[in-house]
Amino acid sequence: MATVDTLDLWKKWLGALQNTALPAGLGDNQRFSAGSTTLNIDLGNADPNIVNYYIHGLGDVVPANSPSYSAGGGLLASYAVFLDCINLGPVNNPNLATALNNAATALNTAQDAFNNVQTKAFAAYTNYKNMINPSAPAFQTWVTQGYPGYITANNNVLGAANQYDTLMVQIYGAGYSVLQQARTKVGVNGAQSLLGPNAFNMAVTSGSVAAPGSQPVVIGGDTPPTASSLVSSLAPAYSLQAFSAKYAEWQASSVTIPATVGASISITSGTASYNLDESGWSASADASLFGDFFNFTASGSASGQKTSIDTSSSDFSLTVDFTGLGSFPISPGQWWDSGSLVATYHDKLKPNSPNFFGDGGSLSGFATQVVVGFEPTVKLQMKSSDYSNVKSSWQAQATASIGIGPFRIGSVSGAANGTKQNIQWDDASATVTIGPVPSTLPVLLGVVSQRLGV
Repeated sequence: MATVDTLDLWKKWLGALQNTALPAGLGDNQRFSAGSTTLNIDLGNADPNIVNYYIHGLGDVVPANSPSYSAGGGLLASYAVFLDCINLGPVNNPNLATALNNAATALNTAQDAFNNVQTKAFAAYTNYKNMINPSAPAFQTWVTQGYPGYITANNNVLGAANQYDTLMVQIYGAGYSVLQQARTKVGVNGAQSLLGPNAFNMAVTSGSVAAPGSQPVVIGGDTPPTASSLVSSLAPAYSLQAFSAKYAEWQASSVTIPATVGASISITSGTASYNLDESGWSASADASLFGDFFNFTASGSASGQKTSIDTSSSDFSLTVDFTGLGSFPISPGQWWDSGSLVATYHDKLKPNSPNFFGDGGSLSGFATQVVVGFEPTVKLQMKSSDYSNVKSSWQAQATASIGIGPFRIGSVSGAANGTKQNIQWDDASATVTIGPVPSTLPVLLGVVSQRLGV
């Protein structure tokens, strides 16, 4: 039975994808991570607030320390903690030092209480909308009457923050004003506000309707609610540039006969070896998030089984044709201040602060570009003996899901790109073809992130 060098295949795919989507290469301190599972992202929805929901899901991420893309944490949440950890110098007046410590404790307590109330309030709102009144107004309108404890907790945070800021100004003078403004921008009256729109947040609606052959998922793999439980709210602002115009072009290309091929990515047994440092990673970078490159999952099974294909054979090739493929800039809103405070204070933090920077740090980087594809067609060619084994196992009645690199065909958890009925078998050429599967949903293939604190 053939042995598949899974990591080598993933490296080849990572390199081919990067070279196609990012021909200009990476900038200083940038990294490229490819998804081990493609995530369908509803960026073409007619409702701009649903689009905003997905943009927020893409942007508000500190990528994990791996060339296999996944979320390692939340950008705004980590940034807010970072701002609280900036060390402006010693407090020489012991009375003020004690008062400041007390104010900081009170602020943290109020913030924790607010976070707890906010979680409960949003759960109550979702339940009310789903079970009692599907036509309920947006959260910010409903909450004033439906969960007044939220308003109280919100005001408590603002009051505690005001006490803290007053002492900080007394101690550090006007020099504290820039930091104070930054904390306000990311606070419960700024980017995190759910009570009304402002310059630092944006309207979002969670939930979407899956297009045929597609299953919308968000970062982390959770399926959004169905259309009957759409929830309107607010979220920290992010922007995605140039996508809408390109998506319109892809839509036009998708209805041509035969379908237009906008880009192709291929790997073969002869594809040159690829080093992770070409994607901004060290050779020792954690690539454990990459699963088996070829696999299938049986109905009722939680784990997949490896499919053995001789990828060293001259008959082996994998080609993925896309109706559209592109890289699009994504960036935080005005609350981020272009990361200027991170650049200034990344090495000026209070003792015992969290590990923000470096490999695995909670604020080690943020997404600057997303690589998005549209309507992939996967063609896998292999030697005849491998083809027979693959066809037998993948056509088996118990086989519910099939994985080829980042693409999954079937209905087991994760993003689905069609069903087994979309698979075409060509015995003469020993080729398996999946797609194109008509869809309105682009797929996330990878993310470029900018390292911070370096």
